[in-house]
Amino acid sequence: MSPVAGRARRTYSLTMRRISSLAAALLLVGAALPAAATPTRTLLDDVGSSYPRVIRLEHSGAANGTVLASIGTRIDDHAVGLVYRSTDGGKSFRKLSTVADPAGVSGQGACCAALYELPRRVGALAKGTLLWASTAGMDAPKGVRRVSQRLWRSDDHGATWTYLSDIAVSPNHEPGWEPELAVTEDGWLAAYYSDESERSQHDQKLVKTRTRDGITWTQPQDLIAHEGDRLVRPGMVGVRRMPDGSYFMVYEVCNNDLLRLCGIYWRTSADGWDWGAADDLGTQVITVHDRYPRHTPTITIADGAVVLASEMLVEADGRHAPGNGATLMINRGDGEWHEFPAPVPVAGVNNEGCRNFSPSILASPDGGEVLQVTSDLDGGVCKTYHATGPIPRGTIG
Repeated sequence: MSPVAGRARRTYSLTMRRISSLAAALLLVGAALPAAATPTRTLLDDVGSSYPRVIRLEHSGAANGTVLASIGTRIDDHAVGLVYRSTDGGKSFRKLSTVADPAGVSGQGACCAALYELPRRVGALAKGTLLWASTAGMDAPKGVRRVSQRLWRSDDHGATWTYLSDIAVSPNHEPGWEPELAVTEDGWLAAYYSDESERSQHDQKLVKTRTRDGITWTQPQDLIAHEGDRLVRPGMVGVRRMPDGSYFMVYEVCNNDLLRLCGIYWRTSADGWDWGAADDLGTQVITVHDRYPRHTPTITIADGAVVLASEMLVEADGRHAPGNGATLMINRGDGEWHEFPAPVPVAGVNNEGCRNFSPSILASPDGGEVLQVTSDLDGGVCKTYHATGPIPRGTIG
């Protein structure tokens, strides 16, 4: 793989990578940050897993406050999703259900799912309906491969699941990845995902599509597609609605900065659909200490502030920063990104597909704490861990 391509040819699957033993423990934060005790992390489940996700029910009546976490795993040769429930704010979880998509059986592969609770009715889908969106079919033989972004629904807060629709199906053997969901200001259900189906023009781009009923989706449109260098790869999108009704998006952009490969960028939208010019890469996240988060961004909203998780953290010259694999960032609306210790610090993180790969975070209702669910190696097997830690109040160094 050439250094220019970077991660351009990486493939996503739930086959867990076996690599060398963990490196020496990292420093948790930069010298400018105050010392903090590290919360004790807890294993979510003793299974190989990837792409953890976590949400809190907020539109489900008596079930409000329930925290749900999910992971992708394999049972025999079948890729499945596992969903877990917590009734104590994420301190402990119990397995709730399995999402067994036929499109992921017999080695066809499935991965990178999103959990989403409808904040309002969409067609016949009631407010509080739980949705599971995932990628399926990427491991099928090239000659028959048609990777799809699949949507499932649950009407009982994640206990049982029913297939709903294909959000999008690749027009050729090239894959798409990592769907994300949001209900737009005017009531459409929107999906955003990475698309590799136009490799001759865009090695990867972000696209958007939407539906009025959860079943019939509009023709996908470019969301972010870099012009001029087809190897530049925007992807791994995350979207959250802000308390003021606007929308905040994060994503990685690979191959445009080889020193700080796959940096994190952000942009905003008034309505969740119009995000500005597709050829505008947006604004890069750089912390007040001139450090750069890299790879697999996810966000949560904490009392009006955006909290960001990423796989890695590097200095301006590309060296691993103190706190690499162990740092979250917060933006309180002033455009500045401040670092603080992650609840689940992961050692030895270096862009290899397990350790701290695509972590998920969830702020407490009062914005004072953050629950992190992320992956680490255990005897060569990728597993998921969780812990809760404080979000600093006031000024952060």
